[in-house]
Amino acid sequence: MVAVKGKIRIIGSKVHDIGYRYFLMENALAFGIEGFRAVNIGDEKQIVEVYVEGGDEAVNEFCEFAKSNFPPDAVVDEVRVEDYTGYIPKIEAFALVFNIGQSRKFIEYGKQVLGKQDKMLEKQDETIKAVKEVGEKVDKVGEKVDALRQDLKAYLDERFRKIEIEIERIKEAVGLK
Repeated sequence: MVAVKGKIRIIGSKVHDIGYRYFLMENALAFGIEGFRAVNIGDEKQIVEVYVEGGDEAVNEFCEFAKSNFPPDAVVDEVRVEDYTGYIPKIEAFALVFNIGQSRKFIEYGKQVLGKQDKMLEKQDETIKAVKEVGEKVDKVGEKVDALRQDLKAYLDERFRKIEIEIERIKEAVGLK
């Protein structure tokens, strides 16, 4: 078996941060690619450069696959395939190093998310405190309204009692009783 090398340049407006390199690596394994490396390059457009090494048939089939198969959310404008003569690491070595790098990114992202979450929890605590303070003020107003209602009830009860007495006196005076 003669080892063949190739370079694939995938150019588009959305080929980074969508798992494109994982997509390519997974499929390279399925095609029997032995050497593999994929890197993101940022020019005016996003570029994923892929270097592959393996048997003639495997490399050719993988290159054809890469020309017409893209991961979800990818926006690809052009795929170029050309010969390559440089070093290409074994796919297993690339996968290991790549996963370590992606894990590091994920850890940093997780720390950022946790920092934002901590700020949100602080804001939530402030909101809960403010709501409690408003609730305490509402309770005090409610107590005052209840006291006012009791005073008003007592006042009205007394007034109605006096009016009833006056009505009884009037009835007696006009002889209705």
